[in-house]
Amino acid sequence: MNILYVNNKKAVESRCWTEKFGVNQCMIAAKNAILDSFGVKIEDATVEQVLRFGTADIGKPYLDCITAVARAYVSDIFVTLRRYEYNPDLMRLYVVGGGGCLVRNFGSYDKERVTIIDDICATAKGYEYLAYTL
Repeated sequence: MNILYVNNKKAVESRCWTEKFGVNQCMIAAKNAILDSFGVKIEDATVEQVLRFGTADIGKPYLDCITAVARAYVSDIFVTLRRYEYNPDLMRLYVVGGGGCLVRNFGSYDKERVTIIDDICATAKGYEYLAYTL
């Protein structure tokens, strides 16, 4: 997860951080929880389906396990954002990339103050745009 403050459409370079929070870490945690709880391995595609859409054609205990992991993971993301002085009453939050699915499906947040960019290539497009401007 990359955290970047933007003020008046300009990036604040002194307030930019990278944290190891991403969809892949959530997927690993969910797969490990299924293995620990039920003693079975679950396919990446099944976990991805749950993380992207909030559901999958699997038994309720498995779905509940993955959902619980995802909710805790998103909660940890917001705790991390608050450590970097994120205050939803004072600023808007834009979520770009795969984490948007996690936040949308499993997060507790003010939908009026959080914008989720659905384009899964948005981060790459932003870096490409930056490369052309340099």
